Amino acid sequence: MLLPAGVRIDGRSGAVTPATGSYAKHLSELAGLYRDKAAHAAMVAGQDPLAYEVVDYRHQDSDLAFGTTIMAPGRVGDEFFMTRGHFHERRECGETYYTQSGEGILLLQSRDGLVRTVEMKPGICAFIPPDWAHRSINTGDEKLVFVWHCAPDAGHEYGEILEKGMRKLVVARDGRVEIVDNPNFVS
Repeated sequence: MLLPAGVRIDGRSGAVTPATGSYAKHLSELAGLYRDKAAHAAMVAGQDPLAYEVVDYRHQDSDLAFGTTIMAPGRVGDEFFMTRGHFHERRECGETYYTQSGEGILLLQSRDGLVRTVEMKPGICAFIPPDWAHRSINTGDEKLVFVWHCAPDAGHEYGEILEKGMRKLVVARDGRVEIVDNPNFVS
């Protein structure tokens, strides 16, 4: 029998108490995502910074999972630190991202090529429809922390994004955040 539980989420640090799992992604593990390969190689060789961490709360036999993603600020060339981006293995599963602190852009892409963005700022809850790829990008100078909710068995399918890229990039230009075409996107 599942019993109710209270889980504390710190909106500044992203800590989840109690947590049932976590993983971290360093910049070296995001090889192939950034357009500027030389800038990526230099950063990895220098210090290999932490790009993001995911902390979750999952209850066995539950139809709901949630947790936090904590994204470091930074840039590789003119591109901001980002998550790998993925579709869900179960195509009928959507997700939500509720921003706690920091600022960013949620980049979404449908399988038939539609691209949309949702601003990530405290108080904004982004709805990610089923079968849309999604990637979070930290466009600020501090950590971006958001709470996510999805089916525990939604799964992550990273292959298509790694192979083709996403149609758009989020870059810094003249002190502004811009969304531009990805010259390396494979249609």
